[in-house]
Amino acid sequence: MKIRIKTFATIREACGFEEKELIVSEGISVKEVVQQLKKSYRQLNDLDGALLFAINEEYCHDDAALSDDDTLAIFPPVSGG
Repeated sequence: MKIRIKTFATIREACGFEEKELIVSEGISVKEVVQQLKKSYRQLNDLDGALLFAINEEYCHDDAALSDDDTLAIFPPVSGG
């Protein structure tokens, strides 16, 4: 199945892309996608534990399953004042 990955801020810097399409296994979890990305983009390992996720613009945990044509957003924690 095909999914789209969107990265933001320091995650974009670590990966070197803003948006990318991936072909993945049916029912893959967010955590499994991140593990695959870490193999290609080693700088992501430095941000481990500090990642937030959203599937189709809704926050989710890393155990959430992805479906065909989903968009997975990966970004650092957001703070503001």
